[in-house]
Amino acid sequence: MTSPQRQKRSTVRWFGGSVVRQEQSNPRTLEPPNALRKRAKGTTQSRRRWPLALTGLLVLALVAGWYLTRQRGPDLGRVANLAAPGEVVVFFGDSITQGYGVRAEESFPSLVASDLGIAMVNAGVTGDTTAGGLARLERDVLPHQPRLTLVEFGGNDFLRRVPLEETLKNLDAIVKTLIAQGMMVVILEVNVGLMGDPYLKGYRAVAERYGAVLAEDILSGILGKPDLKVDAIHPNAQGHRLIAERVVKVLRPLLKEADRRRGPMGRQSLDFPLPAFRGVG
Repeated sequence: MTSPQRQKRSTVRWFGGSVVRQEQSNPRTLEPPNALRKRAKGTTQSRRRWPLALTGLLVLALVAGWYLTRQRGPDLGRVANLAAPGEVVVFFGDSITQGYGVRAEESFPSLVASDLGIAMVNAGVTGDTTAGGLARLERDVLPHQPRLTLVEFGGNDFLRRVPLEETLKNLDAIVKTLIAQGMMVVILEVNVGLMGDPYLKGYRAVAERYGAVLAEDILSGILGKPDLKVDAIHPNAQGHRLIAERVVKVLRPLLKEADRRRGPMGRQSLDFPLPAFRGVG
């Protein structure tokens, strides 16, 4: 009989016509029973850990994806002139703001004003650049003493190949002047680049420098869809509706906090509401 701790098996080999029988140990039977049980237990535990690890990685991936894609609102604690007086909101920009190719009531400034119930001035001029906007600032914006001005320039600077430094310098001067006049400012940024966004970094810097709010890439997903445009670069009525929805998401919490800051005495009387302005000039 063989010992239970050590089993052997015979191997027959031929050497020059004679038979030699060798005994070989089975290495798997050399381990004591306790070692076999421990190894089996470790394998089972290892298999159980894999689903837990995969679940944890999946949760982390979902959280990271949510953080990167979530709609981030403005940091209201950094916004300048939150308690600004008045009620008028001026939309100051180029043909996108002016509403080129659509009826006045279909332009995004009109849609935003209707959605939020605010009095507005549309100070958009077709073909305007940041330099043109800076030149007409005192004529088309400041006389209205607005509570808030939305600034939308850059597309024509890009098309006319205005140096980036000049565009940013003009935008800086526009925002600086508006903030100094005591109003809130929202910058509406347009991504016109094919290989990245040439203006975004500079626009962010201007917004942070003066306490303005930046709404990034308001034309996202519009320029690449013919059914949302009237021509190569201008949104149609449906495109303006998409822009309006994005702008409202920025303005609604901003105006709500601004109303809270200045209190009920600073709001317009509901008995004598201000008229809604349609344009300038």
